Amino acid sequence: MRQFIRHPTDFPIMVSSEDSSSSYQASLCNISQGGLACRLPRAYSPGTAVTLYIPSLQTDCRVSGRVTRCLPCTKGFRVGIQFNDKSGSFKSRMVEQVCLIEHYRRELDREGRVLDSETAAQEWIARFGRQFAKSFSG
Repeated sequence: MRQFIRHPTDFPIMVSSEDSSSSYQASLCNISQGGLACRLPRAYSPGTAVTLYIPSLQTDCRVSGRVTRCLPCTKGFRVGIQFNDKSGSFKSRMVEQVCLIEHYRRELDREGRVLDSETAAQEWIARFGRQFAKSFSG
């Protein structure tokens, strides 16, 4: 039985293994408080320690994780990553922010204004980022 609800999205993220100095841009497929799935141009072996971040989010926080699966797909590899950080605060904040930005993007789309995820994130952060940060800082 699934422990966390998956939230679908298509945000760009950066992923690097802890044994390499190279980072790879990935396309985030879905995210939950337990981890995420993304499409990467290269394969990672299950068990590989990785670091990831979402460049378009307000803070440059990085989170560590471990690859749980890696399957070939049409645009590279679909990689499942479980978060290592047991602190629910960062994960909740990241998931919440991604979901709010995606909702904002879809609302604009219904109004006839089509934005990619990166542009929607930048606009959402400029308009609502300060208020969002205050709601998490107590």
